[in-house]
Amino acid sequence: MGQGLTVIAIASELELRRLRRLIDVGRVEVHGGRKYFFGRMCGRDVCLVKTGAGRKNAAAAARKICSVLDPDLVVIAGAAGALDPCLGLGSVVVVEGIVRENNPQEIACPGEDFRQALALLRAAGMQACGGRCCQVRTFMHRAADKRALYEKTGAHIVDMESAAFGNEFQSAGIPFVNVRIVSDTARRDTADMETLIRMLYRQGRLAVFLRLLLHPRELVRTYLFYRGMAIADKRIAEALRILMGVMSEPSGLDSTTVG
Repeated sequence: MGQGLTVIAIASELELRRLRRLIDVGRVEVHGGRKYFFGRMCGRDVCLVKTGAGRKNAAAAARKICSVLDPDLVVIAGAAGALDPCLGLGSVVVVEGIVRENNPQEIACPGEDFRQALALLRAAGMQACGGRCCQVRTFMHRAADKRALYEKTGAHIVDMESAAFGNEFQSAGIPFVNVRIVSDTARRDTADMETLIRMLYRQGRLAVFLRLLLHPRELVRTYLFYRGMAIADKRIAEALRILMGVMSEPSGLDSTTVG
């Protein structure tokens, strides 16, 4: 994007690790307790930020990004759960609209940036699709709950941050693109990660290990969750390499690069 700055917003450490290796980092700053990795990626000036999971972390990080960095474009990237049963593991979804589980009002993602990002990913051979995302308050791990949310909202994927990001960037007038990779499908229960993470912080690793040992089905689900995250991480990196390689205009993506 010319000489402007592109911010890449990632929610978790799992999603950050692979991307961190793709950036030639020049300096690291700390703002609001978060690390900002400034450097170059595919010839572009970028800043990689781990925002933290959940709507409160996402909103706080987005406000700091707007006030401290004032970027030309923000690329929100990360894993998401599928609500649409047609979406398979590793499916790439460029988000065109965001709703909340109890609020039908839709946050529209910038249309031109959405269309061009989708076209660029498809042109590069990724099986990407457009879709709507529903933000929820807690990690959704039961297939029955996903089915009910899909019937209620019509959203294709679910996460815990997109609406918070969208609200802040839209209010600040900063263009953004939201690319999500399916890390767990709609038809199958996944690990109850919220319970496991709460147990990890309150009781330690041994408690988590014992819980999984005593519940073999949950152990399998946890293994499959991390396998899905590994697939998503790889595809996130692939998608960002494509987008970083063609972004050029301060107003968004270079329209001359797509047909």
